[in-house]
Amino acid sequence: PMRKVAVKFCGGCNPGYDRGAAYQKIREAVADRAQISLPAEGESYDALLIIRGCTGCPYLYEEIDANERILCVKRDDIPEVIEKIRNL
Repeated sequence: PMRKVAVKFCGGCNPGYDRGAAYQKIREAVADRAQISLPAEGESYDALLIIRGCTGCPYLYEEIDANERILCVKRDDIPEVIEKIRNL
């Protein structure tokens, strides 16, 4: 079944990390398994993908109803993030 994944971008603390490019790569790699969109009020999600530029922020968008939170902090995280979404 197609999974529902919300995405949030935070920070931009690391200008050398292109968060938009990371999102595109992840979205394309999981397109057959998950629909990724911005979160809508009152919706529930299988996962919330948080793409951020640093590891220092503890904020996980707790107000968004998602069964799992998946962090993508740097380019090296992309393969693991793709695997987590594909295995939801």
